[in-house]
Amino acid sequence: MKKRVRAGIIALAIAITSVGAAHADAVLSFTPSTLSTVAGGTVEFVGILTNTGAADLYLNGDVVILPYPFLTVDDSIFYVNAPLFLSSGDSYSGAFFDVTADAATPSGSYSGTYTIQGGADADTFDDIATEDFQVDVSSPIPEPNPFLFLATGLAILAAVRLTRFHVCQN
Repeated sequence: MKKRVRAGIIALAIAITSVGAAHADAVLSFTPSTLSTVAGGTVEFVGILTNTGAADLYLNGDVVILPYPFLTVDDSIFYVNAPLFLSSGDSYSGAFFDVTADAATPSGSYSGTYTIQGGADADTFDDIATEDFQVDVSSPIPEPNPFLFLATGLAILAAVRLTRFHVCQN
């Protein structure tokens, strides 16, 4: 019985060690994590990803969760600019992704999650760092129509002239 308990404890210790080894030590932060735009606009999330572990950390992919059909994510910026891996203590600082708000996006705050995937080699897609972000969208303020201003001004001038003409007639 003691041998089974001891074997179980050893198996549990190995499992815990394996899980710990599979988890990469990385820290991701966006600066800032909340950006604002108008409907029809685009914002770019910039940040820093740091390898705080002792081994090289391959950057193999990302996952963006932003479940709103009127917001579009373009993460090609990260794939073009980020290094293939970070050595221990190294950081990548730069753009990670853009979010574009459709012209019909309702005003509001929209939250999402961004996760970097990678690990000990180029074929590993463990979640290594996650950061929440928010996009605040407002309705664009309509620009005044210059032709409307011109027409209004001409109408006022015509009204003043007609008023003076009638006053002079009397």
